[in-house]
Order: sequence, then C-alpha cells, then structure tokens
Amino acid sequence: AAPTVTYKLFVCGKSGVGKTALVATLAGTPVPPVHHETLGIEASTVYWPAKPRASGRAVLFQLHFWD
Repeated sequence: AAPTVTYKLFVCGKSGVGKTALVATLAGTPVPPVHHETLGIEASTVYWPAKPRASGRAVLFQLHFWD
C-alpha cells in the first residue's frame, strides 16, 4: 500500500479571477458556467497518486482544497 500524504490548500484572492473554476477542474467536477461569489468556504478533497523521482515509491496525495 502506498503511503498517504495529506495537505490542506487554502485558495484565496480577488473575486472573479477563477479560484472556484481551478478547484473544480482539479477535482474533476463541472466548472460553473456563470460567476457567483462563493459564500463562506467550499471544501473539496482530491486524491492524487504520484511517484516522486527522488524516492521512486508511489505516494497518494490527499489534497483538501478550501475555496
């Protein structure tokens, strides 16, 4: 079994620049067609397998996006 590494990524910035669209794209969910301000925080979890060159072992990244 591959070890799991967990990160929490807080995405912030000016309104309307594409933060929610970026997180939706990375999470594999549909990008909202119309701009609406995000009220509060929307959390998405993405599991991303990778094989770092330095170790050569597979690692499963668990990314918690806070938008």
